[in-house]
Amino acid sequence: MFTCNKIKLSEFSRILNLQIHRDCDFSYVGKIGTSLENRIVPCNSKNHILESISKSGIVGVITTHDLINLVPENIGLASSDNPIKTTLELHELISCMPDLQWKKFKSIIHPSVKIGSGAYVSEEDVKIGENSIIHPNATILPRSIIESNVMIGSGTVIGSDAFEVNKSANPRKILKQSGGVKIGKNVEILSNCTITRATFGGFTEIGDDCKIDCKVHVAHDCIIYEKVIIAACAEISGRVNIGSNSFIGPNVSITNGCTIGKDAHITIGSVVTTNVQDCARVSGNFAVEHNKWLQFIRAIR
Repeated sequence: MFTCNKIKLSEFSRILNLQIHRDCDFSYVGKIGTSLENRIVPCNSKNHILESISKSGIVGVITTHDLINLVPENIGLASSDNPIKTTLELHELISCMPDLQWKKFKSIIHPSVKIGSGAYVSEEDVKIGENSIIHPNATILPRSIIESNVMIGSGTVIGSDAFEVNKSANPRKILKQSGGVKIGKNVEILSNCTITRATFGGFTEIGDDCKIDCKVHVAHDCIIYEKVIIAACAEISGRVNIGSNSFIGPNVSITNGCTIGKDAHITIGSVVTTNVQDCARVSGNFAVEHNKWLQFIRAIR
């Protein structure tokens, strides 16, 4: 399970050619918008620094040498020629350190769980609660926590790696993953879905009583609150929050970092690129308030 242990940034100064200006203890690396406590973030510009000041959980930044005077004194500070490259290298290092971010355990599967033929459940770092059903050919990968009365459909993958590409590496590669997936009680996920684990730590979360149709992709670091219904072929990009009791229609695409309010309704085929308020109904590409979309359609006919 996640440990929340900390390590000093200065321990990596020689390995990464970091210049430490103010040391700090941290647990994770992340983006400015990542929801993790005790994290280090890269800042390539003045705007990045100003944004990081307003976010909770950031204990230190890695920035360029010419921007160090803009960082408040209460935040740890290091500089490098390429902050993003250095920060991702730091993540790669700490993600491999035993018991720093995660303490391994033998998988815990309640005796009442039914596992179908051809299903794979990792022998380590998986917990599955009572009366859950894992259908044939489903895959449950490490750092997956599944509560009671959950149904995982055939061909569905829980805990796959996030599509977070390290463009600074040569050759480019998928970034190492530190996070997991947490699925609440009474969740039903039908066939051929992918629930991706969090990238830098913490969990991608599916709340209690959610129902997810076939061929849905839920990307890294999403938080889907209770009683959400997601119809077939929806694409939920990284760091999306979906409020309780909302409906996401078939073939909907939601871009990364959006917040969908509670009791919202996203109609079929919508492409959502901005936040959606509580109780709103939106439609279209790009999605707007539903009645405005109808007016637009009538106007062009």
